[in-house]
Amino acid sequence: MKKRAVLLAAVLTAGLAACGTGQTQETTGAADGAEDGQETDTEALMAAAAVTSMDELTFPIGQEVSGAFTGTAYLTPMIMNDEVYNFPQTNNVTFEPGARSYWHSHGGMILVGTGGVGFYQEEGKPAQIIREGDIVECPEGVRHWHGAAPDSWFSQMVIYDSHYTAPEDAPEEEPVTDEEYENLEIADYTPQVSEDNQFMFQKAAEAMEADTFNGPAYVSSLIGDDNVAGAPGLHYVVFDPGVINNWHTHEGGQILIATDGIGYHQIEGQPVEVLYPGDVALCPPGVKHWHGGSAGTSFAHIAVNTNPELTGLEWLDRISDEEYASLPTEKPAEESIAEETAAVESNETK
Repeated sequence: MKKRAVLLAAVLTAGLAACGTGQTQETTGAADGAEDGQETDTEALMAAAAVTSMDELTFPIGQEVSGAFTGTAYLTPMIMNDEVYNFPQTNNVTFEPGARSYWHSHGGMILVGTGGVGFYQEEGKPAQIIREGDIVECPEGVRHWHGAAPDSWFSQMVIYDSHYTAPEDAPEEEPVTDEEYENLEIADYTPQVSEDNQFMFQKAAEAMEADTFNGPAYVSSLIGDDNVAGAPGLHYVVFDPGVINNWHTHEGGQILIATDGIGYHQIEGQPVEVLYPGDVALCPPGVKHWHGGSAGTSFAHIAVNTNPELTGLEWLDRISDEEYASLPTEKPAEESIAEETAAVESNETK
């Protein structure tokens, strides 16, 4: 079982918004189970992906939020929309089993399943199942709800247009009633990740070989740059154990979101960052950095080249084998961080 990374003790700085839209699929009624006690394929897939404890989720849980929800939901802010990266607001949202949002609408959003099993339903359509590794889009203004399946925790990363202004005649938020939830019509489901895949998202079938990496890396596309949230394209990179890339610069900057294993990111002149699933690494435009995996695990991250109109990319040298061998695989203890911060503050006041 995957274990949850270190909890993020962040103060909530953004409201919760979370959704997605579905693939077009044929539907079956929620009550239409298989005959003679046999599970349908959809039921079996849901059962296989169910998460019965929050400790089994990979991404940090965050802080409990209140508002337009039935049951308990948690929010972890991940990426703030700013003028450096110009990337849409991004949060990870976690629902306890059976928890769900109200019916609501908002700006365009990409919903990314990061753990467990959940539902997404647009008004007038069957509910769609979302498991870890599934990616869907929710167009702006579409009335919908989303949340966890009855017997599973559900975690989702949401990338959304936080600048959307709802029309004056937009319908009010309303609870999804117990009757609606218990009698869902559920669309047939096809996973976006193959059964033999060992990573959060689908690993590319063929490795990319390049002299700017010291070994094979697998690069695939998760979503293009013509998405409803107005985000640059999202790419998925899987590093074999011990594989890293060279120092390099992106004219428009880069954002990395760790999803699997233990990895590294380092900006020139700064300490190396040890990355666990759910961690976000930010590299400003034009700044020299490198990233890759630890020696003991495969490592994967989502990579976003921000400000995509700025296409410049410069490759440089690589850290030495001796430097790599000395890298840690654990994050600094919170006590050490607090002590270092206190020491810096004390020196600044002298």
